[in-house]
Amino acid sequence: MQRSWEIETSHRIVLGCGCGERLVLLGREDDWYAEGRSTFECECGEELTLADRVEQGPDVAELLRGPAFFDGR
Repeated sequence: MQRSWEIETSHRIVLGCGCGERLVLLGREDDWYAEGRSTFECECGEELTLADRVEQGPDVAELLRGPAFFDGR
């Protein structure tokens, strides 16, 4: 049986790194602070904070591609 996962969120935060990568956080800024999270790590190793937010970012559905998310279709 194949499962289909959906993430429903009304908020997203896109952080931009100097290397060009984007990190998408699902949820509100207050939620992240409530979890005790104020720093996030880019794949390049750079430490990002909520101050690294960028105005425009890709749609979350555009980022969730490939076999790990949609069975390669």
